Amino acid sequence: YRRSAFSKSSIKRLMHSLTGNVPSSNVVIAMAGIAKVFVGELVEEALEVQRQENSADQKPTPLEPRHLREAHRRIRNQAHCPPMLTW
Repeated sequence: YRRSAFSKSSIKRLMHSLTGNVPSSNVVIAMAGIAKVFVGELVEEALEVQRQENSADQKPTPLEPRHLREAHRRIRNQAHCPPMLTW
């Protein structure tokens, strides 16, 4: 996790497509950091969802898309994520 990062070129391309302006390198670095933190929180919450689903007698299952969807729903309901209508 510590070495992982979003590529600066893909973040820059995404921001350019959303805003219509070319972002500065400092803004791209900040957005890449924010994205990494968000993905980390999402995965932590998905692992918590997975732990809650599995009982002690069951064999642990791998992280699945449904765990991630439920984690995103929980984070969105906790007001850590702005509503999509404002994007």
